[in-house]
Order: sequence, then C-alpha cells, then structure tokens
Amino acid sequence: MAPVSDPGGNLMREPAIRRASSADEVRLGALQKRAYVKYVPLIGAEPQPMAETAAGLLQEYEVWVVDGVEDGLAGALVLRTASDHLLIWSVAVDPTQQGTGLGRRLLDFAEAQALQRGLQQVRLYTNALFTENRKLYAHLGYAETGSETYEGRELVHMAKSLAATV
Repeated sequence: MAPVSDPGGNLMREPAIRRASSADEVRLGALQKRAYVKYVPLIGAEPQPMAETAAGLLQEYEVWVVDGVEDGLAGALVLRTASDHLLIWSVAVDPTQQGTGLGRRLLDFAEAQALQRGLQQVRLYTNALFTENRKLYAHLGYAETGSETYEGRELVHMAKSLAATV
C-alpha cells in the first residue's frame, strides 16, 4: 500500500489492524452493510456477511478491524482457523476506502496470520456473480477449487497455497 498522506501532504502512519472487541459491534455491523449493500441488486438478496449480525461474528469468528474516520471502521477481516487452513469468511472495506489497497492489506494480514499458525493454505469463498472479487483473488494467487449452491446462491471456493512463501 502506498504511503498515506494528510491533506497537507505530510506522511502519516497507516491505521493498525487490530483485534475487534465487543465495543466495535455497532461499527462492525454498519461497515458490513456499507461494504456489501452494492451487491444486493446483483444477487437479489443481502450477501451472507451483510445478513450476519455483528454480535454473531464477534462470537463465532476471529474479527480484525481497521479504524476509519468519524468513528467508523475502514475495514474488517473475519477469519476462522481450521486444522489445515485459515478461512477468510469476509473482507469488508468501506466504500470510501475501496481502491486504496486496504483490502489487499487485509488479505496479506490473513496470509501472515496463517503462516504464524503453521498453516500453509488460505481459503475463501465468494458469490459466483461477484466477478470483480474473483478476478482480484485470482490476481493475488487464489485458485478456484470448486463451487456449491448455498441457500439458492452459487458460491465459488478459492484457495491459495502459502508453501512457496515460507
């Protein structure tokens, strides 16, 4: 990610990726809705991350966030560790931050977390209609490994081997 500058051109530090807490619940829910609402017309329903409650995410998953401006969150990463891989359940980036490299930074963070845990693979899934996401993931080294129909939606499973990065 390119260095971040304030309006005066002064270099600033990128906001840290930190573990979410219950204090983030309302902001996390708002971010999930802002990040995924653009997909509602495409699939005719709320995407799964938008429909899940923030309280449920915080209870069932490992959630990491990046603080934004005006008390909002700029991004969130929802993970689950399995015995042989790390699952990226959701990557949410505030629409005002999309295209800044924050999504890639969150994906890089997930891959680093997998390696720290001794895992050699990261997996994720996305709606088959989210072609931009699929192209981005493929560009970043994720390969499509299969598909399934879940609640009437076609999901594409993707995985990235980290073995070559060790």
